[in-house]
Parts: sequence; structure tokens; C-alpha cells
Amino acid sequence: MQNSYHDAIKLIKNQFWINFLNNVEEKKVFQTYKFIKSRLIEKLLSIQNSQKELKIKFNEKCETFLKAMYSSSSKIQINEELLSNESIQWSRVIEGKIKHAINFSTFRKAFESDDISFAIIQQTYKSILKIFNLMYSDLIENNYHSKIWHKDTKIILKKSDKLNYSISKIYRIITLLNCLNKVAEKIIAMQLSYTVEINDKLLDFNQMRDRKQRSVIDVVLNLVHDVQMTKSRENTLICLLLDVKEAFDHVALKQLIKILIKLKILINLIKWVKCFLQNQVIDLAFDDERQKSKKIITEILQDSSISLILFLIYIRYLFSKIRAKIENLQSLSYIDHVALYMKRKNIDKNVKMLKNAAKIAFTWAKKNAVQFNDSKSELIHFESHKTTLNQMIILLNNMIIKSKTCIWWLEVWLNWKLNFKVHMQTKIMTVTRTLHSLFKLMNNEWELNVKSEKQLYLTCIDQHLIYYDK
Repeated sequence: MQNSYHDAIKLIKNQFWINFLNNVEEKKVFQTYKFIKSRLIEKLLSIQNSQKELKIKFNEKCETFLKAMYSSSSKIQINEELLSNESIQWSRVIEGKIKHAINFSTFRKAFESDDISFAIIQQTYKSILKIFNLMYSDLIENNYHSKIWHKDTKIILKKSDKLNYSISKIYRIITLLNCLNKVAEKIIAMQLSYTVEINDKLLDFNQMRDRKQRSVIDVVLNLVHDVQMTKSRENTLICLLLDVKEAFDHVALKQLIKILIKLKILINLIKWVKCFLQNQVIDLAFDDERQKSKKIITEILQDSSISLILFLIYIRYLFSKIRAKIENLQSLSYIDHVALYMKRKNIDKNVKMLKNAAKIAFTWAKKNAVQFNDSKSELIHFESHKTTLNQMIILLNNMIIKSKTCIWWLEVWLNWKLNFKVHMQTKIMTVTRTLHSLFKLMNNEWELNVKSEKQLYLTCIDQHLIYYDK
């Protein structure tokens, strides 16, 4: 009797799934692709602390995560001198920016314990938009960030395909949003982005992220263009790639304020930044448990809308400092990814110049509480003949960076010939794996309807192949 009951349940589930696949339409077809992926969330068994001791109790694991995520960077003492009369003007918050920040926030994102989601805010804004406009305008223009918005709940999730799950840094941190706070951050981020576009002093011209019509592919194309032009003139190009280690964790607040003052940013914005970044309170949640609210010492919050552009401002003087001392050196930057390269016929001189550039970069980083990730530093020599690929650069900590024949940078594989052969092979393998996953939905047993099969194939396979072919 019991077996018959379970068999009947399985049969009904099976029939329901087949009916769903036969009748699925439009966006729901992508939900079927998600259903075939594993969604099991396992508990965290043990976590290593900085002394490599394994912590098993929930409270001990929380302390380990907090120290790993929010280790306080070195503080740089400064005297905040008065701003000059030539300050960069801060445009007034207009209703259009508030409306854009509210209406273009996705209502599907998880929200904080106050149960106020973006969907609720969007509907409420339609009824009392004057109150919203007045509230955000007054708060921002009077450089005040509400104390209620300083509290966040952070969920700890495992990243897939990792070998050692006892290391705290390999976990993904998901923040449950305080949606009213996120609207304020988006407004400030839009204000800063607009200021960057009309004033070239805020960011270095080679910093590509968070600027209009400058994406990750634009950075790669800039480097590819320079390599091709160098080859056409029978010169060689050698490139040193650096990566800022734990970028947002190593932004000293006092040093950031000092840079904002040096850039002559309006004092109202500087006060808002100080108010925003101080006195953060978080809850950690994982393993079906939740930690009590706790104050943390942090610098820039990685999951904030405004953090990215503040980090770009923080490192903007690195590039001008290097170029001022190294003639003909060129640079590209995308968030924490930095490329320094030289284009000359004399290979030995190119390497020597890059060594000096690396020395300047690491010296600047030490003075500004920034660290570079040595394990991600790479060197590549682009030229037509594989004759000088044994070059190397020694960093200040005596780490040796040897020249490679192929590198993975900003999700693109670049080899010394720049023919993209490795990139094509890698991406075709990825597309093939995706195709095999789709076959699970397209077999005779499940019978996904033809229209949905075509939609999935065109989106997940065909568009990628067209992109890579170009």
C-alpha cells in the first residue's frame, strides 16, 4: 500500500513536469534551465581563522568571517584643510534622478527585515512622490545618511567548484537590502557618475569602469588595438598585469577623504561620504542561524552602489604618478585590474621601464594602504616571433614574474600571437557544456515544445557562437 502511494506521487509529479514543458512560454522557459541545476545548500562544517585553526561553533565561525571580511586597514592621519573656492560643484538632486533610482530598481531582489521591498516603494512613490522627492533631496543635500540605514543582513553562501571550503574568503556574501537605503546610494552614484562625465579631474582618463560607453570589452579592445598597431610598426609590446588585492577592504577612509579634498570636491559630498561609511552594523546569517547585530570597522562596502566609483577615485592618482616618472608608459584600468605596458623596439629597455613602473606602483600602494595580489600578477610579451618570451620582472618583495605565452584577463584569453585561438577553444567548450545541459530538456522523455527549444538554443548557444565568431 505504501509503495503504491509513493509510485502514484512520482507519476503525478512526472506528468505535471511533462505538461509544464509542453506548455511553457516566453520568459518561463529559462526557469526550466534553472530546474536542471543542483540547488542543494549544505551547512558550513568548519572555517579556518587567521591562525589556521578550525572553528566549528556558530559564534566562532561568525567571528572568523567578520575578521576576514572587515579587517581594518591601516589608518593614515591627515589634517583636513579648508577647501578652496574652486571646488567641483555638486549638482542639485533633481526629481528625475530620484524617479530613475526607484523605478529602475528590480523588485525581485531580497529585502531587509523591515519587509519594505522595491515593489512596495515603487507603488508608494506613485501615490506620494512629493514626499519621496523632498525626503531624499533634504537628506542628501544636508549630507545626512540615516542611522537606520547603517544596518545590513549578510547571508553566507558557498561558491561552486572549490577544493577547500574551510577558507573563509571563498564564500559569497549576499546582502539583504534595505531598499530605501539603496535608493539613496543609487542617487549619489548617479550624481558622481554625472560629475565624472562633465569633469575630467575625478578619474584618470584610462579608468574605464563606471563611465558611459566604456565597458570591460572596451578595455580589452584598447589593449588589442595597441598591440596590433605596435606590431604593424615592427615594435614589440610587453605588458605587466596587476590586480589590487581585496580592493574594497583596503580603502582607508581618512585617505579617501584626503583625496576628495585634494580633488576639491564640494564639502557637502565629503561629509555625506564620511557619514555613509561610518558606524556600520551587520547581522550574519547561515546554517539556519542568525548572529546578533554587531558594529564593524570597515572602509568601503563592496556591495554598495556608490562603493565602485569611490574606489576608482581612491586609486586615480596611481596612474598619473607612474606616467609622470616613466616616459611613454601606457596604462589601462578596469576596477581593480591594472595593465601597464611599453611599446618599443628595444626589448630590454621595455622590461627595465616596466620594472621601474612596478616599483613605483608598489611604493604608492604601501603609502596608501593598498595591496597588490602577487599571485595574480602576470607578464606577457606580444610579438610575431617566439624569440624573447623568457623575460621576467622582480617585484619589491622579490617575487619573480615570468613572461607567459597566454593569459586570462578580464574574461578573455590573450596569447602572445594575439590570434584568440585559446579563447575560441575555451568558449566553445563552455558552449558545448551548456548544450549538453539543454539536451536534458530536449530529449524524447520530457518533450519540451519546439518553440521553447528554439528560444533556449538561440539565447544560450547561437548568440554566443555569433559573438565569438566575430
